[in-house]
Amino acid sequence: MQIDEATRRFYDLTAWETAERWYPNDVLLPTIRAFLSYLPENPRILDLGCGPGHESLRLASEGATVLGLDYSPESIRIARERCPECGFELADFRALDGRFGTFHGVWAAGSLIHIRPDELLPLLDRIADVLEAGGYLLAIVREGQGTRVLWPVVDGQKLKRVIYLHRAQDLASATPKLVYRHELQLPAEQIDQGWRAHLLALV
Repeated sequence: MQIDEATRRFYDLTAWETAERWYPNDVLLPTIRAFLSYLPENPRILDLGCGPGHESLRLASEGATVLGLDYSPESIRIARERCPECGFELADFRALDGRFGTFHGVWAAGSLIHIRPDELLPLLDRIADVLEAGGYLLAIVREGQGTRVLWPVVDGQKLKRVIYLHRAQDLASATPKLVYRHELQLPAEQIDQGWRAHLLALV
């Protein structure tokens, strides 16, 4: 399992800008609260692909104990600095295993766009294996099929960025360990950009 170095470099180079833009932006707070309504009080949550920790902070502010995983060293550095109340680990979440314990919920906001269709089943299986009984996954994905290739210019460097699109039915049929519940509401701007929030429960 090889890390996509171009994607990791993109997130290293944009981590500070992402933190500056998203720490003050609570547009996903209603979605966070809707997700938390399915979980026990003060749940333990895994923020899968946490970036610089902005949504980890909001989850924690709502009473969760949060562990964030990301494979961008710069993102993890900023997350630890800006959100000391959460735990953060530098890790490729595609290799998720039991070393971090189990969780009442997994929050995956924008991280599954880096998962190829052939990687979806093993990753969702791994997520299911770290969920507590009655646990939930919230996956915020770009809706559709296939890929989009972007060429952002960051610090004068043109970087290739591949995004994988996923549909609700792809998530629902990927593994028998998780059952699809329904779609949670996102802000209109995110919906217009093609984002969807899908709730899945551990069987």
